[in-house]
Amino acid sequence: MGYDFLSGLRVLGFDLETTGFNPREDRIVQYALVGSDSDGTHLNVNSLVNPGRRIPAASSRVHGIEDSDVRDSGGFEEHLDSIGRLIEGSVVVGHNVVGFDWRFMEMECMRIGREVPAPLAIVDTLVLSRSIGVPGRHKLGSLCERFGISLERAHSADADAGATLLLLWKLREAYPEKFGGTTQEVLELIGSGT
Repeated sequence: MGYDFLSGLRVLGFDLETTGFNPREDRIVQYALVGSDSDGTHLNVNSLVNPGRRIPAASSRVHGIEDSDVRDSGGFEEHLDSIGRLIEGSVVVGHNVVGFDWRFMEMECMRIGREVPAPLAIVDTLVLSRSIGVPGRHKLGSLCERFGISLERAHSADADAGATLLLLWKLREAYPEKFGGTTQEVLELIGSGT
C-alpha cells in the first residue's frame, strides 16, 4: 500500500525551523517542501531564510542554524513566491503543521501584506496519529522510532519534512481502515481543507 489515494496530486512534506515558538514574535529561519508533483516528479526545496533578527542561542542549539548561516539567505518575502507556487493546490503534510508551521506561514504573510498560499488540504500527522489511536508518545521522533523511520537529522526542516511523509505512509499501512474511500473522502477524514 502506498500513496495511491493521493495519486495525481502534488503531495509535499512541509516543515519550518524558527527563531522560537511564538509566531507573533518569532520568525522562520528554514523551510523545506519535500515530496512529489502531480506527475510523480520528485520535489525537494530546502532553504534558509534571514529572519531579520538574531537567532537565539537556545533555538540554534535545537536546529543548528546560526546568524552567520542565514546572513545572505534573503528575507521571507524573497522566498514566498517559490513557496507559494509549490503549496498552492497541493496536499501539505506536516507534523504539528496546523498548530505550529502553518501559524508561522500565516503570520509571515500577514507581516508582508501577502495572501497565504492555499493548499488543497493540510494533513497533520500529529493530529492524525492521535485521532486514529496510535499508542504511546506522538512526537515526530517517537513515532518515527515506533514505525522504523530513520530520522538522523531531527530538527532540520528537510529531514523532518521527509520523515513526516514516510510517517503518513506508515500510518496508512498500519491503519488501512482509516484511509478507505475516494481521495476527497480520505482528505476530509485525515486533513483539514483550507
